[in-house]
Amino acid sequence: MVFIVTALMLEAAPLIEHYKLKKDMNINNYPVYKNDDITLIVSGIGKIKSAMAAVYILSTFKCKKEDILINIGFCGATSFKYNLGEPIIINKVKDMDTGRDYYPDVYCGKNIKKGTLYCSSKPMFKEDYIDNNDTFIDMESSGIMEASQKFLYAHNTVILKIISDFLNPEDLDKEILKSYIKRNLTSIDEIIDELKNLNHSLRNPFEDEEKAVNILCEKLNFTEAMKKMLFKEVRKSKLKGLEPLSILNEFCNIEVKIKKEGKRVFEQIIERLK
Repeated sequence: MVFIVTALMLEAAPLIEHYKLKKDMNINNYPVYKNDDITLIVSGIGKIKSAMAAVYILSTFKCKKEDILINIGFCGATSFKYNLGEPIIINKVKDMDTGRDYYPDVYCGKNIKKGTLYCSSKPMFKEDYIDNNDTFIDMESSGIMEASQKFLYAHNTVILKIISDFLNPEDLDKEILKSYIKRNLTSIDEIIDELKNLNHSLRNPFEDEEKAVNILCEKLNFTEAMKKMLFKEVRKSKLKGLEPLSILNEFCNIEVKIKKEGKRVFEQIIERLK
């Protein structure tokens, strides 16, 4: 599942349309929109709200470690060398209140510029920012990072920001902002595809078999040594081109009452796997 957190509905609207997301009428706590592959939540502005929304959606939908979380939203830039509407993938988040740094593992968006994002608890204007470094400022990112590290692998959390202003947020036009999101939909598609491909390449090729072995061993009261031996034979069986999962399933309904019966069933499974 791909989880998307936006602070504002105007950030969410082009995504909802692009991915044909439907409002989840069973959820009243937040605006949530989804299809079979993507779930989007509108958090409201601020790092606390973004953290709460991220935790809510990841826990409500029982996320797995290999699921993807993307925070898509706007940021201000401190330098005019960047263009309005330009996307930035964040490789460092610095919380301006706590001083804490977060480092997303970035393995996507190879054609998108990378940068450091400062997360503020209040809107920042030109006169508020006295550092001469080129950087970006938002109000949600540290909340996303704080929440996501409890649920996901580090490489599956992406902070994607689109430059909306040069620390003059009072001059923003909603329709222009929506156009910035629409302009970057192809890049968002590519980021999602890249992360899915990465997760697929990292996936344990014996994950399903390992789960089946654990379930079967618990049901039949096999010892830890028997489990290790069984999984070894399952691996060998799969590498030979056999289908060990279907073989294991044949023994799922067998009941074992005494140790001797368990050993006999174990030997039968090993024989079938060979």
